[in-house]
Amino acid sequence: MGLFVDGPACTIDDLMDQDSGLLGIAQTNNINVTTKLRLAQEEIGTELQLWLDKPRPNVEMLWGPVLRIGQIVATPPLRRWETMYALALVYRDAYFSQLVDRYQAKWQEFTKLAGDARESFIANGLALVADPLPQARPPVLVASQAPQSGGTYYASVSWVNAAGQEGAASAASSITITDGNLMAVSAIDPPKNAVGFSVYAGTSPNGMCLQNEAPLPVSVAYLYAPGQVTQGRRPGAGQAPDFVRPMVRTWSRG
Repeated sequence: MGLFVDGPACTIDDLMDQDSGLLGIAQTNNINVTTKLRLAQEEIGTELQLWLDKPRPNVEMLWGPVLRIGQIVATPPLRRWETMYALALVYRDAYFSQLVDRYQAKWQEFTKLAGDARESFIANGLALVADPLPQARPPVLVASQAPQSGGTYYASVSWVNAAGQEGAASAASSITITDGNLMAVSAIDPPKNAVGFSVYAGTSPNGMCLQNEAPLPVSVAYLYAPGQVTQGRRPGAGQAPDFVRPMVRTWSRG
């Protein structure tokens, strides 16, 4: 599912699934939808942090150490909350830009839907992972001499922890190399809890698949041989929750 802190959990396409006219409205009113996605995540993150910072009842102290926002998983209820909140931000700006009644109605509609999604998220509880792995940064790709034909290749990486859990795969990097070379893939900026990484590679962004059977040492560069592995699994979205904490009795309505 991926972690909340990995970045906006929803995309512009997710917003358009809810409102097909979104991009036209944004263009007419000079609204940057990507910025609204980021603001929605930041504002929801502030609310999540406030909950995490609240003093815990004695019974909750038995559950373990203080939780961190980096442990929160972007579950479907949380993604829906973020989606509706971002849409409300878009139409709020559109209304104040043009003072058009239909924009105000959309703003109010998505504000209500964001509130409903928030309540659904609270009812489902806070999904967390015990040993979170952030989404990896795009890998560094270089040419390495080898008796192979050249071409354009793509690669993505993900971190693996001691429990064998895998974080969200990075965005893909690409490289075009000449004949007589292979693509060498290096993962960068490993988190402290990463014991290794996985490599997804292929000849197209949608054709990347897992290349290694076991996690690779963090300091090792992986040499990709085109066509050697073509049926591995595709890049993953990240860790599934390890446990869920109830929120209904500790979160008051805003």
